[in-house]
Amino acid sequence: MINLLLSVLDFALTLIILILMLGLIVFIHELGHFLAAKKKGVYVYEFAVGMGPKIFSFKRKNDETEYSLRLFPLGGFTALASDIETSKDLKKEQILENKSALSKFFVLIMGIVFNVILAIILFFINGLIFGSPVTKPYVGDIVEGSPADASGLKSKDLILSINDAKVHSWDDVILETRFLKEEKETFTFKVLRDNEEIEIVIKPNYEKGEEDEIIPVFGFTENEIKEKGFLSAVKYAFRGTYENAFGVFNILGKLVTGKVGANNLSGPVGVFSVIDKVKETGLETIIYLTAYLSINVAIINLIPVPVFDGGRILLLVIEKILNRKLNKNVETIINNIGAILLILLMIYVTLNDILKLF
Repeated sequence: MINLLLSVLDFALTLIILILMLGLIVFIHELGHFLAAKKKGVYVYEFAVGMGPKIFSFKRKNDETEYSLRLFPLGGFTALASDIETSKDLKKEQILENKSALSKFFVLIMGIVFNVILAIILFFINGLIFGSPVTKPYVGDIVEGSPADASGLKSKDLILSINDAKVHSWDDVILETRFLKEEKETFTFKVLRDNEEIEIVIKPNYEKGEEDEIIPVFGFTENEIKEKGFLSAVKYAFRGTYENAFGVFNILGKLVTGKVGANNLSGPVGVFSVIDKVKETGLETIIYLTAYLSINVAIINLIPVPVFDGGRILLLVIEKILNRKLNKNVETIINNIGAILLILLMIYVTLNDILKLF
């Protein structure tokens, strides 16, 4: 009975952390759109914190916007006067559709910008409180008798490339060695040791992971070096954001080229599983994961699919090139196709995450 109660409490804690993380990320994204819309004089019907049924709401004096708190604490939304058909009672200049292309772009892009700013702030907080990790891929401990040990790899070696693919961070090392479609007999590491570039060939051992995926085992760890101080935290805030963004773009590139399978994608269920595994390591890991997910949301929203900000920006660019507005029916069809594809992807990712749990 006690074990069951502990399991329920553990599940509840993980769920609360997940809700707070995703809620903060989506809220900040919508806040970016909201503030940009206000700045450009676009009419905002509602700015909501959370989703679902409304708990309470209020309006400020001389402000048309309804500010509401909703039942489910998962992000929020910004209800803008976006087109003429649904905003007939408003002035022409209050509708987003009637704004200049630059103003529209500003409103659309600021959600993405705010997610990047959130990541920068979170990395700064981590660096200031816990120290700023040196993210260059230095080798840590070498397991005695492992493939890495046999190859001559040494602690404090700086990994420059793996199989001719350049690496800039430990995430890049994981990407180049972890997500494989088939076994590779050897991996060629180029490392920097005592200012000299050395080529090392490692023949890894293999073990089976979830869903019979193949996992190469090399036998070396990351060298976790941290720097203290305000300036180090500032540098880490921008460096951490850049390197993680680079890593996400790298993963997307490998997905497009087929080097990484779609089964490696994760949704909320997968994030829940990750949080459940790492939450005991402390606040530092949770803050880092939140920053990383915020970068993911920013970059995913750049994808030129109509349901994302990037898709709406693409339509804006097309309209600018054609020097006329797109036919509403065509735009609706494009948006619907994009939404259907996104829903199918979400279903696939969620089912894949659930299968991994079992």
